Amino acid sequence: MTNITTHQSSPLHLENTIGHLARNDLNINNAFSTYREMMLDGVISGSMSFLKSVMSRSFKIGYHEQSTQAEKALITALNTSLEGMQPYGMKQLVGNFLTSLEYGSSLNEIVLERVNGKYVFKNISPIHVSTVNRYEFNRGNLERVVLDPADNDGLIDNVEAKQTEIEGSKLLLVRLDPSQDHPLGRSLLHGCYKSWKMKEIISEYETIGVAKNLSGVLNISIPSDHITKYLTDPASDEAIYTDNLLRQAELLHAGKSSYLLTPSDTYDGGQRQFEVTTVGGEKGNSSFEVGSTIARLNNEIQLSLQTMLLSLGSEGGGSFALSDSKTQLLTMFVKHLHKTISSEFKKAIRLAFETNGLETSRIPELIFEDIEQLDWEALTKGWANLANAQLVTPDQGLESHLREIGKAPKAKYSERIGVDV
Repeated sequence: MTNITTHQSSPLHLENTIGHLARNDLNINNAFSTYREMMLDGVISGSMSFLKSVMSRSFKIGYHEQSTQAEKALITALNTSLEGMQPYGMKQLVGNFLTSLEYGSSLNEIVLERVNGKYVFKNISPIHVSTVNRYEFNRGNLERVVLDPADNDGLIDNVEAKQTEIEGSKLLLVRLDPSQDHPLGRSLLHGCYKSWKMKEIISEYETIGVAKNLSGVLNISIPSDHITKYLTDPASDEAIYTDNLLRQAELLHAGKSSYLLTPSDTYDGGQRQFEVTTVGGEKGNSSFEVGSTIARLNNEIQLSLQTMLLSLGSEGGGSFALSDSKTQLLTMFVKHLHKTISSEFKKAIRLAFETNGLETSRIPELIFEDIEQLDWEALTKGWANLANAQLVTPDQGLESHLREIGKAPKAKYSERIGVDV
């Protein structure tokens, strides 16, 4: 049987080049350094800072609807320990969880201590995902991680015990949308890699074009015999005259590298022998405008990062009339991430319950601070419409509820004249 070899061409163009770079840069061994490089981009850095400022909300552990008194007492103690953790306080703790936006996952170690007879959180310390050599899972549960020494410039030395392995039961692995293709979660930066890389390449070509743009380079044309004398007989009048002319050009512009010396002889018809112009003329030699392309790529990056709100009202970014719907979409995304954090944090609560000898069938959820400010006018109008339709009864219970939502003082019904309490 004759072997037939099929040759396939691989044309080299920008899209194929970026696809090839993506397979290498987004490989698990290179992804974290790629994400760090992407954070140097102004649009990506600003978008990530915006997302983190919106999502950075403190939280507390709520009570389960069937919590016992012992469980409530422990939850209260755990909330107190969360507020007083050092050096990673509540703000830093949430910030550590939010690194999952950049790297796809966030890894934190749970450390308990005994205070007033109860085991509470001493610390929840971060572990950079780039230092993990191997994750060991069993049926979806993290059993162990093997660590490598952290990479740094030698300025920082961690004097804590150098851990090489940590049990999975003591770890919180917050993963952003994990899947079979991305079991450790998928960074938001993964989705905007191609747009970022294309923008980087185009910007680099633009910089090269600016550096090599000849539109401002002087072209000094003089008779060829003057150039010959200048090169062969420096003492001649022609050489001295040419040298003075070049010195003046050098002083007027940016040095010797900023002009060209070309020969020009005398022709019939009155053409001047000495002439100084620019190579590109008045319009220059650059005809490709990259601004619109970069603006389009910036919009794609913001769309991938869920931050289109930042470009509302600007050209190509949508109108302010879309702000409500885009704000609602961003709010849904923030709540989704908070739900992800809450789901993983149950492991820390379960560990505290087990260590304190309590049942783990009633593990509570986390309660985050509100993302949006309460629209009091819309709330009161809604309740007024319900009351007018006789769907609710405006009694003391409803009034107390509305006062609590609006953070108003509690009513003193005994001070009301003619009211039966």
